[in-house]
Amino acid sequence: MKSRAMVWMAGVLVLVGCTGSRPVSQRPGLLSTRWVQTSAEYTALALQAYEMARRQLVQALSDSTWTAYPAQADAPDLARRPPAVIVDVDETVLDNSPYQAWLVATGRTFAPESWARWVQAAQAEPVPGAVVFVQEARRHGVQVFYVTNRTADLEEATRRNLQAVGFPLPDTLDVILTRGERPEWASSDKEPRRVFLGQRYRILLQIGDQLGDFMSDPETRAEARRALVRRYRSWWGTRWIVLPNPQYGAWQRAPDSLRTWPGN
Repeated sequence: MKSRAMVWMAGVLVLVGCTGSRPVSQRPGLLSTRWVQTSAEYTALALQAYEMARRQLVQALSDSTWTAYPAQADAPDLARRPPAVIVDVDETVLDNSPYQAWLVATGRTFAPESWARWVQAAQAEPVPGAVVFVQEARRHGVQVFYVTNRTADLEEATRRNLQAVGFPLPDTLDVILTRGERPEWASSDKEPRRVFLGQRYRILLQIGDQLGDFMSDPETRAEARRALVRRYRSWWGTRWIVLPNPQYGAWQRAPDSLRTWPGN
């Protein structure tokens, strides 16, 4: 899969010379994408996250009152519901850094059209540790649901990509919940999809790379977002597992000024 994904980078040296005067070294996203693609630390963090998820899965299965979804904590029939894990797709189980690198190399910014072409190519590699974790969850009888803000028209391509890199997908159950797949799922807010799953399954873990993968996230102010995190401080690393993503996220829209050293 790696060589196929790198097809997206073919011709980059030619394109770089004709996409404007700004050098690649000064383009937004270069360092974050390079870190994901080349640093040993990124790989270590991803493996660490999924090892943590594996250990917590075992604990969750042994405790019939365990849930990773606050809204179902008091459900009287919680112990009788089949167990499930919710994972995000992009930068959680699939690595889209070749697309990000293409944006950097060509001087472009994210656009739905180019994103759709990348998804349809089904060339994303798995995030380190993700396939092994999902396979183990399935061996324990835990259903894994992929709750993604990829749009419904990209679901089949997403399915092809997931299967191609080793994620086990059932033939008789739709486990990929895309944005717009149902009228009530039209928003990028994933809460309606969590409600749907939470009414049917006991959610053992949630795994993602954005705050919105765990809770509704209307805030843009950095401090307000950190307050949301602190409210659930005991859930991180136990019920909620976060993957590193320095490439994009709601933090880019935070209006707060940087905290700077005065220099004296």
